[in-house]
Amino acid sequence: MSKDIKTAFAARKVKEAEKVTPVITSKLSIDAFYKRFGQDTIDQWKKQFSGRELIMLGVGDDLAVLRPPTADDLGDYMTTIGTSSLSKAVSMIMEELWLDGDISLIDNEDKFIAVFLQINQILEGKKADFFRF
Repeated sequence: MSKDIKTAFAARKVKEAEKVTPVITSKLSIDAFYKRFGQDTIDQWKKQFSGRELIMLGVGDDLAVLRPPTADDLGDYMTTIGTSSLSKAVSMIMEELWLDGDISLIDNEDKFIAVFLQINQILEGKKADFFRF
């Protein structure tokens, strides 16, 4: 690796280290989901999925509720990432898990990007910790 490349990467690392991670605050609360979808509907979904946590997504005033993923869903998600792309995998898993919500979270590119990032973070968080020794 040339000296110029090493210097460029070193400068990039310094810039990244200097960046302050913004604090994201959301005005969205669980109450918005109960107001939108109704207590009875949310309780029915929770019962339907054996009390497993629902995935509640919000971008601005637009909301969606997804069912909890199964092992098969996660397998299909990982396969689609490997054979196609992350965006197709997120779109596929969103469609598979979708219970109810605003179509703009799918149609509007900016909102879909926000949902894309949320879903990817949620599914990545489902991975278990493991150690090799």
